[in-house]
Amino acid sequence: MFARLTQISRHLPRNTSTTTLAAMTIDAFKKPVHTAACLIIGDEVLNGKTVDTNSSYFAKYCFDLGIELKRIEVIADDESEIIEAARRMSKNYDFVVTSGGIGPTHDDITYPSLAAAFDSPLQLHEETARRMREISAARPNAPSYDWDTPSAMLTARMRMAQLPSGPGTKVYFPCPSLWVPVAVVGGNVHVLPGIPRIFVLLLEGLRDIFLAEGRLDTSRKATRVMISTPMQESEVAEYLTELQERVKDRGVKVGSYPRWGATNNTITLVGSDTEYVESLVEEVEKATRGTRVTVEGENEEPEARSEEEKANEAARNYGGADKKERVVPCAIPEQTDPVKA
Repeated sequence: MFARLTQISRHLPRNTSTTTLAAMTIDAFKKPVHTAACLIIGDEVLNGKTVDTNSSYFAKYCFDLGIELKRIEVIADDESEIIEAARRMSKNYDFVVTSGGIGPTHDDITYPSLAAAFDSPLQLHEETARRMREISAARPNAPSYDWDTPSAMLTARMRMAQLPSGPGTKVYFPCPSLWVPVAVVGGNVHVLPGIPRIFVLLLEGLRDIFLAEGRLDTSRKATRVMISTPMQESEVAEYLTELQERVKDRGVKVGSYPRWGATNNTITLVGSDTEYVESLVEEVEKATRGTRVTVEGENEEPEARSEEEKANEAARNYGGADKKERVVPCAIPEQTDPVKA
């Protein structure tokens, strides 16, 4: 009986799951990017040592490209948490970015955890290793280093070139002046370092790649209008509730944001139908005695700012919510490699 089953099994298609995954991968790398999620990985963020600014930049990045950012999570350097979150996000969103945990030390476990999550074994990525050696050596004032003799330091550095491999994986080098790759696993999980400067440079490089591949529909980009009003939130609450009900079917979201200690609050209108959003501005200005602004506080006298408002702004900036400008050029950062990335 067992011999007969063996004979039959020889005629059955092999590696069906791998073949299916490979086909899904091809589709994933061509799939339009409409939704996104950001996974911040690091004990240092959760215990307050490090302020996360990468998710804030990613939110602005997605808004600018017409991508709907649906979720941001911060998790520990824990394999089971990384596996669960990465699988769930990969399933639910088109474009997933991770930040952190890809350095040379024992607590940098993002690559091995994602390899386990998607059954994509780690392998030395030769191009990453080559670029690491050549670009690091070319840095101004780069320390002398023996790349040919086995050592504990070389082993540690090569950990950063051990990338997930197989179906569902891909490697981009979005920034020519950096050796650091963006490894893709699961077809849509893009692994980035936690160092903010390098995170931004690589993310901006991906912008150009996605645009070249035709995966971004810039017509989906939302328009955001800000209206500064001297009225208190409780005074405009009823009107804004009625307005939101009236415009929701047109895909417009109405927001109200108090500016603690300031003379004015902010109302926002966000939607992808620019013409329709613009048609609402005059009505909202009139109903809220407001004025359209491009930057919060621009219509207020600087000397009128209270100490309370200044203190609130300082606290917000310390928490990483200060404005981050888009970095266009791929400049060379000061670090020679992304240690503790």
